[in-house]
Amino acid sequence: MMLKALAIIVAATANSARDCSSGTSVFKFLTASLTPDPVVRGKDATISLSCQIPDGVTVTAGTAQYSFSFNGIPFSPSTEDLCSQVECPLVAGTYSNSTISTFPDVSGKVVSTIKWFDTDQTLLYCLEVTAKV
Repeated sequence: MMLKALAIIVAATANSARDCSSGTSVFKFLTASLTPDPVVRGKDATISLSCQIPDGVTVTAGTAQYSFSFNGIPFSPSTEDLCSQVECPLVAGTYSNSTISTFPDVSGKVVSTIKWFDTDQTLLYCLEVTAKV
């Protein structure tokens, strides 16, 4: 009975969020989510993240790289000025952020990746969010 309940819970969860740096980024991954779970095509979805910025680290400039794939087909990433995407400076402590956007009207598996880099191209943060719709 317990396995059946677990299978139902796993099947109902269509979204996942993970640290795609394998723990090697400067900022330490705390939590992340994509809601609602499952997402609804053509409706608002929220990506929330939380990370720990180590003592002694201050980021005043850098880049944000956004990439995604749809049903395994990768699309060209876009790169933006980090401080036009998030409020700078980023300083030591817990950093949290949420972004709302309309989820595309598609069916299948969408994998989005967000990577933040400092001006030396050091990986600050990496988040991979997967949605199955």
